[in-house]
Amino acid sequence: MNEYVKQSIDSRKLAFSNAYKLTDKYQKKVDELFNKIEGLGKECNDAMDFETRFSTSPLNQEYIDLFSEIATKCEAITRETVIDPTVKSDKEYLMDEVASDAKYIIDDITMPARRKAREELDNKLRDTPLGKLEQASNTLSVFKRIFKK
Repeated sequence: MNEYVKQSIDSRKLAFSNAYKLTDKYQKKVDELFNKIEGLGKECNDAMDFETRFSTSPLNQEYIDLFSEIATKCEAITRETVIDPTVKSDKEYLMDEVASDAKYIIDDITMPARRKAREELDNKLRDTPLGKLEQASNTLSVFKRIFKK
């Protein structure tokens, strides 16, 4: 099966287990449906072919119907009830968002001062012997390019 087709199918399958605590009955229904979907996927040349064929296939409606049924019969997984420890809780997610926003605001506020400090440092470095040597080296490079020597 094409790798991108497999990824498309796997992402649909994960939608069930990431959203709901599936009972054994519904896990069996999901597995049976995805065996059929994988059969369709094996017939397709690429992801576009699969998506086109899946969207017009009765399997698409079966997928939608099963998702709707599971949504009414199984417990939804919230961030607090997630089995996967890599998924963050609402509090952790919110704290990360606040930290990210704060960093952005701080960077935005301090950028002019940091830019000015960098310019001042560059100006001071130009007046040192090393800075003069760098200027001479740059001038020599320009002349070499002009005269191609």
